[in-house]
This record gives sequence, structure tokens and C-alpha cells, in this order.
Amino acid sequence: MASSLAGKTAIVTGAGSGINLAFARLLLRQQCNVVFADLALRPEAKEVVDAHSSSSSSAPRAVFQKTDARDWQQLEAMFHTAVEEFGGFDIVCPGAGIWEP
Repeated sequence: MASSLAGKTAIVTGAGSGINLAFARLLLRQQCNVVFADLALRPEAKEVVDAHSSSSSSAPRAVFQKTDARDWQQLEAMFHTAVEEFGGFDIVCPGAGIWEP
């Protein structure tokens, strides 16, 4: 049984590039709002966020929240952004990679 993503909100860590950016794009195509949580946005990710930044009632929205997934305060801010911008969240995709040399 498939459920619709339309009108839902997802938080995607690591959405600033790579496979998590591709996942965020798929969510937006399914009419799902997306919080892009990453250290920075690559140019192609910034284009996606900019293209989905308007508050049109019929289109999904995207917002960027600078987030270091190793920092609890930044993670709390990420969740707060989802609540402030969208009234909450339905999906969390913890896709950010944490690399320690």
C-alpha cells in the first residue's frame, strides 16, 4: 500500500550534494516539503532550494538550514526550522556522512 508524500515535510541531512540531494529532489517532485540540512549547498542544490523557496500554496517548498550533524545544538535548530517553516515534519532522512580523520 503506497502512501502519498503530498503535503508532508521531510528533513534530509546531507542534502547539499550527492545522493541526498537526489533524494530531496525526488521528495519535492512528489509534492513533499524539504528541509535541506547540511554544512553548505553545492550550486546545484542552491538552485533547487531557490526554485522551491516561494510560499505558493500549491507547490512544495524547500528551505536550507546550515547543520553540522555532529553538533546537537545545530540538530535541534534543524528540527526547530522544520517546525517553524512547516508546522512539523513527517520524515527524517539521516543521510549526512560524518568523517573523522
